[in-house]
Amino acid sequence: MKQGKVTQSNYMTLNNKMPSPSYPVSVDYSFLTALLNLEKAYHNEEPKNFRKNSHPIRKNHVTETSLRLLMTLSRRFNTEGTLSGVSIHALYSLMKEEYESSCSKEQFYAEIAKFRACGLLSMTHDGVVTMMKIEPFKRNTERFILVHPFVFSAAFTKLELAAQKLLIYVLSRTGSSKQRDFKESLYENCWIYTLTHKTRPSQIKKLLNILSKAAPLKDTPLIGSFSVEKDATGRWMMSCKLNAAYTVRHQQGNHYKLVPKAKIPYSKTVSKLRLLLSMFKIREFENIENGLSFLRLVKLLKNASMKTLRFAVQRIYDLLKHPGNWSKDLVSAIEFELRDQSFISFNKIVNDTGVNRYFGIGNDPLTDDSRPYQIYRFLSARLSLKSLKRVCLMAIPALESRFGKELNTVSILNNGVAEDFYIEDYLISLA
Repeated sequence: MKQGKVTQSNYMTLNNKMPSPSYPVSVDYSFLTALLNLEKAYHNEEPKNFRKNSHPIRKNHVTETSLRLLMTLSRRFNTEGTLSGVSIHALYSLMKEEYESSCSKEQFYAEIAKFRACGLLSMTHDGVVTMMKIEPFKRNTERFILVHPFVFSAAFTKLELAAQKLLIYVLSRTGSSKQRDFKESLYENCWIYTLTHKTRPSQIKKLLNILSKAAPLKDTPLIGSFSVEKDATGRWMMSCKLNAAYTVRHQQGNHYKLVPKAKIPYSKTVSKLRLLLSMFKIREFENIENGLSFLRLVKLLKNASMKTLRFAVQRIYDLLKHPGNWSKDLVSAIEFELRDQSFISFNKIVNDTGVNRYFGIGNDPLTDDSRPYQIYRFLSARLSLKSLKRVCLMAIPALESRFGKELNTVSILNNGVAEDFYIEDYLISLA
C-alpha cells in the first residue's frame, strides 16, 4: 500500500520484518475502550485454558498479547473493522512482521479465542472466505487514535504490563495533543488502579518512573514530566505528559492501514470474472462493500460456465449504468435471474443482435432494473428462442432507421403526439 508523506514525527525504523519504516496505526476508540474495560471483571473469574496447549489466562484481563493483537487488528483490518480471506495463521505472520519482539503462536491463538469469547471479535464463513469483524468497531463514537509505532518496539513490549497499559490509557485520553497534560485523581478502586492492578500512589509513581526512562527513540523517553502528589484538597493526583516525539497528528493522504489482500478459493473463477470485469470496464465492482460483493459473486458462480459468467457480468454492467445501483445488492439480483437458465439465452440473443438498445431503459430508475426480465417473461410465453433470434434480426434495420442507435425512453413522439413504445409488442408484431 502506498504510504503518505514521510516525516520524522510519524515513522520509525525498527528491527522487524517490515521492508520500510513502521508507520503510525489508527486505533478505533470504541475497540480500545471495550478491550480495556475487560479489567473491570478481572476478580470475578478464574483463569482458564482457551487452547489445549496454552497456559491458563483470565478472560477479563488485558495481557501483553492482548495489546499486540489490538494493534495488529487495527493495522490490518479495513476502515469498516473487517478482514476477509485472511487466515488466523496469516494474521499471526503479519503481526510478527510488525513487532520486534513477538509472542508465541499458542499465545496468539489463545488470545484470538479470548477476543471471540469476550465479544470483541467475530468470525463468519460464507463458503468462499472467512471474514473476521471487530464487533465494537465505531460502536459508540467515530473517534480514532493515531498511535506512534513505538508500540511495535521491543523497548515498549518488554516493559512491565501495567506500565504498557497505563501509557496506552494516557494516550487514549490525550490523543495527538502535544500540549495537553494528563491528570487523574487516585482513590480506592479508581479506574487506574483497576486497569493496572495497583492499589497505592507509590506504585503508580513507580510505573511513571519506568515510562520516564523507557526510550524507544534514542535519548527520548516516553514521558517527560510527571508527578503523583496530593492537591490542595488532600486528594492524590497523578499527572504526566507524553513526549511530543511520540504524538502523531493526522495528515491528509497518509495511510495508517495495511490491509492484506484476501486469499480467495476458486482462483479460475476469480480470474475469469476479473477478465470480464476489465472487458466491460467495471473493475470497480471488486471494491463494492470492501470486496464482499465480489466474493459473493465468486461463490455464486464457482461452478458456472463461461457463458453464465459472461451473462452475470453483462447484467452487472447494465445495472451499474444507473449510479443509484452502486449501493444495491446486485449479486442477489443476478442470483434471481440465474434461476431461469433460458433468461441467459434470451439476454445473449438481444445483446448479440442489439435489440437490447431499444428496451427504453432510462424512463424510470425504479423500474429500469426489472425491465429486461419483464420483456423476457412476455416474449418467452409467445416465442421460442429460435423465433426470437429471427425476429430480432428482422427488427434491427427498422429500429435503427426509426430511433437511431438506441432508445433511451419508452416515451416517443409520433406525428407530434406523445406515446409509449414497447419493444416486446413490436417484436411480436413481426413474428
